[in-house]
Amino acid sequence: MPASPLGWSEIFDQSKAGSDSVVPFLGTAQALAADARLVIEVGCGRGGAVDLDQARPFQDLRGPGRTVIGIDVDAVGVDNPVVDEFRLIDETGKWPLADGEVDLAVSDFVLEHVADPKAFVAELTRTLRPGGVLVARTISRYSPLSIAARAVPNARHARVLRRLQPTREARDVFPTQYRMNTRRDLAALLDHDYEWALAHRTGLDQYLLRWPALAKFATVAEPRLPSGLHTALVVFARKRG
Repeated sequence: MPASPLGWSEIFDQSKAGSDSVVPFLGTAQALAADARLVIEVGCGRGGAVDLDQARPFQDLRGPGRTVIGIDVDAVGVDNPVVDEFRLIDETGKWPLADGEVDLAVSDFVLEHVADPKAFVAELTRTLRPGGVLVARTISRYSPLSIAARAVPNARHARVLRRLQPTREARDVFPTQYRMNTRRDLAALLDHDYEWALAHRTGLDQYLLRWPALAKFATVAEPRLPSGLHTALVVFARKRG
């Protein structure tokens, strides 16, 4: 049986390597996880986007000498295949973790759903150790995708996304808020306690795969837009010591 190819396809795709979000997000997360003892996936969900056909899904941050804990407000996280342990966030909103015990927090397309950003960052700050890191990927509030999503009532998001992404199940669609999805929002939340940086990345084509011509056009056109209009934000934040 032939060995599985290394890496994910975006690395070797010339049209995406310099602009797509997967390389800076997951590449950084994997690199930092190698030096971490406790990794948490915030808003881990059931892992619906994990490609179980791969011998090692690239979202899998588990490894020798470290523990990956998934936390979520929904109990479906118990089914996530790439966490060592799942813990439920209860109605108080307090993360089920001790103060200062986390080395690395990873959050993938979750920040756009956060209704109370100050409470979210307060729990992040409480649970990260000094020098601990958040790596997060989310949707930019100024992207065409976000503008279109905010024009559609949350109650209809599942129906619309079913057309854009037929393999995405309704149970994996959640209300969007976009309250921490601009540089200004993030600065207000992070400047006090973190060194942080923000990368703008493309990704609109992933929502147009049912229409190959449109997806191809987006792959070419989106990188030429002002970076503030790009689909994805990748956030890197390190807690000050």
